[in-house]
Amino acid sequence: MEDTTTSTEIKNNEQNIKYEQFFRYPLLTGQVALNIDHLNYRYNRLKSINVTDPSNNEEFLMVFDAFLVLFRALFLENGNTQYTIQHYYRAKGDDDTADKINAFLDQPVYEWSDLSIRKMLKFIADKFVCHADPISTEDLGFANAYTAHLMNPYAKNNLQTILEGLNKILESSKRVQL
Repeated sequence: MEDTTTSTEIKNNEQNIKYEQFFRYPLLTGQVALNIDHLNYRYNRLKSINVTDPSNNEEFLMVFDAFLVLFRALFLENGNTQYTIQHYYRAKGDDDTADKINAFLDQPVYEWSDLSIRKMLKFIADKFVCHADPISTEDLGFANAYTAHLMNPYAKNNLQTILEGLNKILESSKRVQL
């Protein structure tokens, strides 16, 4: 039997959980809703780690890796056979929302650079988490700088503002009849 639980229903079932749910709307079903809920949980767990305490470094990296893997799967995969949020919206006839998500991810991280949000997140995920590619000292430096940027609460296009931006796109999309 197919799971038709929506992210709203998941939220209602977990009212006692005290974490932000960036991706609350629109109506998402089954595996998509579950993955979105997991992404919310991982992000909030990541935020709760005291990174000023060096004894938390391993835990931070483990949760950050888990978050990146799921974010990559949901938003950054290439090809038409991968099941991303963008493909979900296209399958439901909402190409506009899929295009807005892609445009958002393709915007520059820094005003002075053409490095996009997508390229930054894929670089970290692909080079250090999802693949066993050779890395250089320069790659390691970029990954550390990008991670610091993502976790900096004062930086433009940090992880929180990226999630908020994507959520605004999803909330503004037309409701798709399932």
